[in-house]
Amino acid sequence: MKFSINKNTLLKNLQLLSKAIPSRSTLPIISSALFTTKGDQLSMRATDLEISINIKCDITGGGEGCIAIPLGKLLEITSVMPESDIDFNVSDIGKMNISCNSGRYTIMGQSSEEFPSEQAIENSQTLQISSKELKDIINNTSYAASKDDLKPVLQGVLFQIQKDGIVSVATDGHRLVKLEKKKLHSLDYTGDVVIPIKFLSLLTTQLNEEGDVTWLIGDNHIQIQLEDVTITTRIIKDPYPDYEGVIPKDNTKTLVINKNSFTEAIKRVSIFSNKSSRQVALEISENSLTITTEDPENITTGKETLDCEYDGEPMTIGYNAFYLKEVLQHQDSDEIKIMLNSPLNAGLFLPMDQKDNDNKTTLLMPIRLND
Repeated sequence: MKFSINKNTLLKNLQLLSKAIPSRSTLPIISSALFTTKGDQLSMRATDLEISINIKCDITGGGEGCIAIPLGKLLEITSVMPESDIDFNVSDIGKMNISCNSGRYTIMGQSSEEFPSEQAIENSQTLQISSKELKDIINNTSYAASKDDLKPVLQGVLFQIQKDGIVSVATDGHRLVKLEKKKLHSLDYTGDVVIPIKFLSLLTTQLNEEGDVTWLIGDNHIQIQLEDVTITTRIIKDPYPDYEGVIPKDNTKTLVINKNSFTEAIKRVSIFSNKSSRQVALEISENSLTITTEDPENITTGKETLDCEYDGEPMTIGYNAFYLKEVLQHQDSDEIKIMLNSPLNAGLFLPMDQKDNDNKTTLLMPIRLND
């Protein structure tokens, strides 16, 4: 097995493949990428057993062969090589000899038979969404998904795919985003599917602003083809929580405030908050919002007052500043509307101007203030 490939082409593809390599695993082979040559085409595949990335690219002087190569080492040497073609030659015992203008190097490969087989997309149906709309869905929901490995279903975004549009939902138990988009796809698939955040985050780096993305949705996997890159993920099969049951219907107190002013004030005041609780208090009255925080351990305080419009009884409500800042940064309009009930009930964050075919609702749970 031997072939030649341009250094920049190889480096770009290895960097993408590395996103599917787990940081640690009990299965050493999946720290490698599977290289398969056939004629003048090279196929490279990496997987963490949940997500798989397969890239095809042109090579010269290629025969037929297949070997698993440690990805970290190959990426490391490729990134510091001079710009030129790189020659690969694999011996019968699996030793990969690498040569370029600057020198010669060897890496020991492993048998391709040990590498996990490709995921099968069974009983697949198609869904087509514009790249721009899909990117918007991911950007507006993925930040609210859980990072907790003990809650695997919350580490994904729920897609409820209907004939007239898509409802996407993400929550980590502290905040929740529900985004409804109408009339943006063609499909023969309808139903609910929970898609891992890791896959969606990877996808956003590959999406263009133009064109459509075709999904292949099977019983257990989803696959997307983007030019020479195929990305496959396992679907999260656990049932998603009843999110509609936690969205309050009786929040009647309305706070209207400039998003940027509010966000910047939260950033400044939260510097002085307790590093574990990140607690800030919002004292809301008819025309003003006062943000305060205190950290008795380090004897620090912060306080800022902003103009606002508020139509309810004066209220003081506490939030985690980190969650509050992220929710504010993901609102699309210059002014936002916050619907409140009491200091113990979740607040609803709504853009003042919803997009034509969009309807977004963001929920944030308060935290109990220290006396």
